[in-house]
Amino acid sequence: MSIIHQLTRRRALQTGAAALMSGMPSSWAKADTDTPESLARDAYIWGYPLVLFGRYLDTYRAQGNPLNQFLVQTVLSTPTTPGGGPNVDTIYGYTWLDLRAGPQILYVPDVKDRYYSIQLIDMYSDTFAYVGRRATGTKAGAYAIVGPHWKGSLPKGVTPIHAPTNDVITFARTFVMDEADMPAVRDIQGQYAFGDLSDFPHAVRFPIVKQEVPLPMILDLSGSGAGFYDELCARLAAAPPRPEERAALKRFAKIGIAPGNRPSTAPALKAVFEAAIPVADKLIKTAQYGILVNGWFVNFSMVSFPKDPLQRASSVKYGPGGHVPEEALYFNLEKGPDGQPLNGAHKYALRFPKGGMPPVDAFWSLTVYGPTMHLTENPIDRYAVRGQTPGLAFAPDGSLEIQIQHAMPAQGKANWLPVPEGVFRLVMRTYQPKKEVLTQAYKLPSLALVS
Repeated sequence: MSIIHQLTRRRALQTGAAALMSGMPSSWAKADTDTPESLARDAYIWGYPLVLFGRYLDTYRAQGNPLNQFLVQTVLSTPTTPGGGPNVDTIYGYTWLDLRAGPQILYVPDVKDRYYSIQLIDMYSDTFAYVGRRATGTKAGAYAIVGPHWKGSLPKGVTPIHAPTNDVITFARTFVMDEADMPAVRDIQGQYAFGDLSDFPHAVRFPIVKQEVPLPMILDLSGSGAGFYDELCARLAAAPPRPEERAALKRFAKIGIAPGNRPSTAPALKAVFEAAIPVADKLIKTAQYGILVNGWFVNFSMVSFPKDPLQRASSVKYGPGGHVPEEALYFNLEKGPDGQPLNGAHKYALRFPKGGMPPVDAFWSLTVYGPTMHLTENPIDRYAVRGQTPGLAFAPDGSLEIQIQHAMPAQGKANWLPVPEGVFRLVMRTYQPKKEVLTQAYKLPSLALVS
């Protein structure tokens, strides 16, 4: 007898959330101990990225944006830029690919050693490939993004990249030195093109230029109700999982979760689903896979597709596009040396000793964000400091101190990183970090509280 038939509505209401509050998701290896409650919890966590990315795709289409053609922004991000956590080191390109009709050919120009990356992510949040400076070099090239069921041959000189799903979210990032560098960058990103394999190499779709690209917003799935599980089943039909994930689906089939099903219509399960969501969602939102190093929170364990479903879901809770560490490693700081949230009422300093700036093959940057992860206005329009920031003033001993405070320092604006009056946070980005960063042989210095 299936779990669905064993469960009654009365039992569902009696067991409720208490049975779900057993901590982390149950072991995937102990399917014989499954209960409806644990299955519903695990299914939400497992299916979270697929439902989330499905909604991103639906929103992109509803906005009237084209598939298989980049939207590219023409200006650097500012405090009015929508979305959380925009950087001011690169300008973005963004699109969704639909590979059902055949491969899409991605064309990239020779960028003369400039940092750029084009990140390809499937519907299950797997960053399955990069095209760019680290992964493929900076010369011109053509790459065929191939769907999971396509059979055929490619023209000579076209490099295949195999996508696990037919829908692929695609982000392009191109480094910008400063405003004077923008014309060169616009020229480069204007050549990031897609074309159908059948038209190779003649017909291509060059990017659509927009002042601001509508990047995915942070979404909250916790209010989905039992319908989340019906949506998950619909998404499974459109994007079947990879073979190694079939064991999870076999488990979830015990509560009616399968491609095309509507499990929430079973009265005995609806209460279980509704009780599972807040518990599972809390696990996702509170899960931490990083460590603190000199006060900085960093996740060295991130991979393109984590095996742990909770880590997978947690990695996209603030949106898609997180990098693997080899491409870019981020360090986050929310509290000062006093253990209190960073606040513009205080003055802080970050000092790099001579030769002690982050070792990278591309660039590093230190960016200030407000509590909602937006850039904040300031009198000198400086939202970040990086190694290439013009006019940085080094001390006689070769050290560099960044003054992080609300008002301009007595030393002037050369090393000033302005912050808002209230709570803020810092993000240190290291692009193409060197081995000593990845192995923790190099550690970011601690933030100092000046007053």
